[in-house]
Amino acid sequence: MSKELIRPEQFCTVKSKSKGELFLLQLSEELQQELDMLYKGAVETFQLGKLIKGTIVALEDNGVLVDIKYKSRGLVPRYEFSEYELKKLNAGDEIEVILDQLEDADGRIVLSYEKAKEMRAWDAVTKLFEEGLPAEGIVTHKVKGGLNVDIGIPAFLPGSQIDLQRVTDFDQYVGQTIKACVLKLNKKRGNVIISRRKYLHDQRSEDRKKILETLTEGQIIQGIVKNITNYGVFIDIGGVDGLLHITDMTWGRVAHPSEMVRIGDNIAVKVLSFDKNNEKCDRKKLKNCQNGDLDDENPCSNMV
Repeated sequence: MSKELIRPEQFCTVKSKSKGELFLLQLSEELQQELDMLYKGAVETFQLGKLIKGTIVALEDNGVLVDIKYKSRGLVPRYEFSEYELKKLNAGDEIEVILDQLEDADGRIVLSYEKAKEMRAWDAVTKLFEEGLPAEGIVTHKVKGGLNVDIGIPAFLPGSQIDLQRVTDFDQYVGQTIKACVLKLNKKRGNVIISRRKYLHDQRSEDRKKILETLTEGQIIQGIVKNITNYGVFIDIGGVDGLLHITDMTWGRVAHPSEMVRIGDNIAVKVLSFDKNNEKCDRKKLKNCQNGDLDDENPCSNMV
């Protein structure tokens, strides 16, 4: 049996221009410019490592499905969210994410909520540092030499910077929400050092100024017992330290100030004198007195 030779000329051929030539022929200059702008915008928007906004489509077992207006929806791994954060998420909510990978094995883009949160936190902490404002965070756990504080990013609070007074028990602060000043910042190394002591000192200075502006001799004011000595009691009235001498604590005799007050007690006192420049004053203690200004000749009937 002979073989038949089949030649290409026997079949219908269709001559067509290349795609590039076709577009050049069909698109006007205006349309071509518009197409170029759309393409450029898409390239700039969907860059790896860039922060973008998306809309939550659904919460799945393995993560959160997010629409960032790309050709496919992206998945944020479930482990990047805390249980508290997951409870607050709902379909339709807007969320900021980082474009981590354009396509995984399943054809989905991979997004990162954790990296986006860290990027935002670094920007916020850097701004606070530059403006000299305090940061707020939660003390997560004790570390060697101090505490770890979550201010959006992990920050180190040295033991010497926890309080105005020396602190030996660091565990008492774990779980507390605190405010602290940012002392040092190194984004490359991921290091942030904060000081609660500086924040408290600055607040104390502001309160002290306000108190001294309104303080007058003879004024009755509330104070907190901060320290007890053999010769009297030191009282804090809004950042100003004053001495309540043992002879001014009562009309009777007192062997030791601790017989009448304890550290932390809130008591009413009368300003006898104060030095505005040195920010010191002496006070006479009152107890449950409703008569206003007093003098030595007309003591309050309820005075101790």
